Amino acid sequence: MTGSDASITQENQDSYGWIILGILTMAQLVMSMGAYTWGPLAPVLRDDFDLSRAQIGTITSALYFASVVIAIPSGIAVDKLGARIMLVISLIVMGIPFAIMALAKSYLFFIVFAAVGGLGYGMINQISTKGIMYWFSIRLRATAMGIKQTGVTLGGAIIAVLLPVLTVAYSWRLGVLVVGILMLAMAFLSLIFYKERPVLPAEGAPDAAPTSKKGQKGSILKVMSNPVLLILCLITPLMAFGQTGIASFLVLYLEEELNFSVGLAGSCLTVAMIAGAAGRIGWGIISDRVFAGDRMIPIVILSVIAFIGALGTAFLSKASPVWLPFVWSILMGVTFIGWNAVLITLAAELAGKELAGSIMGILVTIAWIGIIIGPPVFGYIADSFGYYWSWLLIAVLALLSAAGFLYILRLSKRGGQEVSVG
Repeated sequence: MTGSDASITQENQDSYGWIILGILTMAQLVMSMGAYTWGPLAPVLRDDFDLSRAQIGTITSALYFASVVIAIPSGIAVDKLGARIMLVISLIVMGIPFAIMALAKSYLFFIVFAAVGGLGYGMINQISTKGIMYWFSIRLRATAMGIKQTGVTLGGAIIAVLLPVLTVAYSWRLGVLVVGILMLAMAFLSLIFYKERPVLPAEGAPDAAPTSKKGQKGSILKVMSNPVLLILCLITPLMAFGQTGIASFLVLYLEEELNFSVGLAGSCLTVAMIAGAAGRIGWGIISDRVFAGDRMIPIVILSVIAFIGALGTAFLSKASPVWLPFVWSILMGVTFIGWNAVLITLAAELAGKELAGSIMGILVTIAWIGIIIGPPVFGYIADSFGYYWSWLLIAVLALLSAAGFLYILRLSKRGGQEVSVG
């Protein structure tokens, strides 16, 4: 594999895997700071550019639309070129547009450069999943994935605090510039310290990758025929819809409907992001340790908790105590934001090491449909009918997620379908 280091032995391989995990987590963190920029900036952009809620949501959609476009090609590229070079490329491709975005003078400028930055963001899940599949065994894989995925939520939490501070003290433009510079700095560090995991003599050859395009296509189709993966592809857009709805509109909802200050509303989003970070690690540990590698039961549990959190948020009012929105934010954060480590691990295990990038590209393409349509649909419903119906829709999506995995468990008990990850 490109950039591998033969000096990595069996003895120090495990310890270097944690260094790799640290690099992937930090890369995910700085790129997620960019992806979550628009929620904390929503009140400022609304005033500066006279935007509707739907227009604010469309900025997020532009970024994720580009991410979907690049997902499958970049997944194939990761399988062929390795994670190291693709990690550097992704950070550069996202970092430069964000640095330039500090010069924005119009809404169109934001849309265009958000989309360009999305090309870089659309690569990171395939890259990081590939790296973790090679560096970690099944015994620690979901836990490692959970730790890596905390980069997403911690990035969101940091940006929810950082942007309002920089906006008040200086300008929101400085905040966007700082995010871009952090991505470019991380690209430099990744180039120096990231190494591809070599095949050690004790291990023999890795799982053989298809040697022809025809063989690879056949293997992908075989993996995609797995009923677990098919249902997974249907469920992930539902949870992603909720995730981006929360990130894009929680601050605006609390400010407009409950008369929270921007700082207090931003604190709710920060709490949700921190809860999401804890959830990504926690659900991974629960899956690995409590349920001995079973990925589905934890997902059913978290889907039910997500429903409770979204339903509670829908019924908030100005008469609600100040602490109650924080409770619902925690429940939504630990689930809607904390769900994907377990689902990504399940998908990667179904794919196997050699096809992990390609299958993740397909899953991301399907899953991020929810991210693309989520913010503008949420905003449109809020504009037309009120926030109550937007939050209620998210609650229903959580119930549908639980139903999907309960169906898989029913198939498993009947013994009529192959649902193991093997």
